Amino acid sequence: MEYRDLGNTGMRASVIGLGAEHLDNKPFETARDTIQTAAEGGVNIMDVFMPGREVRENIGRALAGSRKDWIIQGHIGSVDTHQQYDISRDLALSQRYFEDLLRYLNTDYIDIGMIHCIDTPRQTDAVLSDAFLGTRSSPKRPNAFLSSGA
Repeated sequence: MEYRDLGNTGMRASVIGLGAEHLDNKPFETARDTIQTAAEGGVNIMDVFMPGREVRENIGRALAGSRKDWIIQGHIGSVDTHQQYDISRDLALSQRYFEDLLRYLNTDYIDIGMIHCIDTPRQTDAVLSDAFLGTRSSPKRPNAFLSSGA
């Protein structure tokens, strides 16, 4: 597997990443086998945007004992409304889902925080000028993201 530096973060990501959306509504064994196979192939970066509890718990269980080997990209603003994926810019709601992500993945940080679904310069300006970015660095990994309440 080929790896590339992620800027000046000290992290080196595989050029192939694991998009975990297809693990939604799948049993734990599928998540475990998929993550294990990806790791065996040298994949070390995973994108997790799905807000559902079960998929997050399955991924967390599958990562048990190997979290430090993975670069996790988590999405801020990805929420669940009536069991349907949704986007929110409500700080309290987004923070709750972000904290849920940390809890269900059994970790205290994510490596890359992505503001979910920003498609225009106007949306970018709105998010950057708001308190929506209420995250802070992790003492364990200075470039990682924690909940503002952590």
